[in-house]
Amino acid sequence: EAFFRFLVDCAKDPRFNADTLMAEINLAADLDFIDRMAYRYLIIPITKKRLTEREGQFQWIYRHDFPEWGRGRDDAMNLTKYFMIRWPMDDSFGPTDMPSIWNLQKYQPEQGHRMNFAGDSHDPYSVVIDSALGLMGAEPKNRNDFLGHIDWLVDYLKTKPAPKYPFPIDAGRATRGKAVFDAHCAACHASARTGTIVPLSEIGTDRGRIDTWGKQAAIEANQVVSDMGIQRKGLVEAPLTGYVAQFLDGIWLRAPYLHNGSVPTLADLLTPPAQRPQVFWRGYDVYDPVRVGFVVQGPAAERAGTPLDTRLRGNGNQGHDFGTTLSAPDKAVLLEYLKTL
Repeated sequence: EAFFRFLVDCAKDPRFNADTLMAEINLAADLDFIDRMAYRYLIIPITKKRLTEREGQFQWIYRHDFPEWGRGRDDAMNLTKYFMIRWPMDDSFGPTDMPSIWNLQKYQPEQGHRMNFAGDSHDPYSVVIDSALGLMGAEPKNRNDFLGHIDWLVDYLKTKPAPKYPFPIDAGRATRGKAVFDAHCAACHASARTGTIVPLSEIGTDRGRIDTWGKQAAIEANQVVSDMGIQRKGLVEAPLTGYVAQFLDGIWLRAPYLHNGSVPTLADLLTPPAQRPQVFWRGYDVYDPVRVGFVVQGPAAERAGTPLDTRLRGNGNQGHDFGTTLSAPDKAVLLEYLKTL
């Protein structure tokens, strides 16, 4: 988000001109005559022009009533909506945590699995293509070369295993934790329901992400990609109704939790929503093996991270109250088991 603002602010700054930039470039590089002319009369003015033309598409990231994305999040479907299909800015805001991208072969569309947190895409191939195209919506210069890179990346991510938990695990506690998991978690996270959409009325989490996208947006985005001569299953042309029941491979590393990254640790996720942290700092990479997540409080976390206030729009930490009534011993062994996944 800060990077996008930086681009627009640079383009609007009167110092973004060939004289100023060439003076700086000449301090760092010894360009030949042709390169100097290209930068002065083509690259710099065209870059400024193109960024200025897109200023309207960036306006929603300047809204003061929308909280900062913060580290490790974006407003995924609004990026697609404003850049790929060029819709005018609306009042939706759906901050989204970065998903895990390993072991993508687990997603099987023929079994009803959906991808992205709200289930708005059909399969890994579509997600990777749309992630590459969605920001600017520009057609690849060489379609075959582009699709070759997509094929390589999808093949790699399909078989890339989830990282193993790097700290000691108490095997006995983990075994007892599996019994708790089977009784209280497996119905959604290790069953035919895994990878499918759980209705919002059941999961109860923040609805902001759902409200950023819909059937008509998917239809138009699919048409844009089709017009580029690119074929894929694409985005789901249906209303969004909930969030996908996640596969839990590598769950220990995927903190913070929920689709918007509003719950810092697995221990917090097993706490009633009213007792979960209201404000914490995302982006500090020191791990907490007790609570199973990253350290999110204290001076070091505040220096390295960005604050997330769950009272602000799109940041709600409510919902997914499954497991919150377990006893303390059951929660402890469940956390130990989740480290093994």
